[in-house]
Amino acid sequence: MAKIVIRCRYTGNYVFTGIDTDNAPTVVGGRIFCPYCAAEHVWSAREAHADEHRSKPLVRQAS
Repeated sequence: MAKIVIRCRYTGNYVFTGIDTDNAPTVVGGRIFCPYCAAEHVWSAREAHADEHRSKPLVRQAS
């Protein structure tokens, strides 16, 4: 399962759009609030890409 992300134009950070590729067969674009620059970005499918990094469970050493 990949997540659709866009890159903030001002900070360069990646922002998750809230869309998973399993749930949305066609992605055209949309608007999203960016927590990094506190602005709303309008994005298109051309700017977005699929982030396939799956979160691995965090393993910490017991002390």
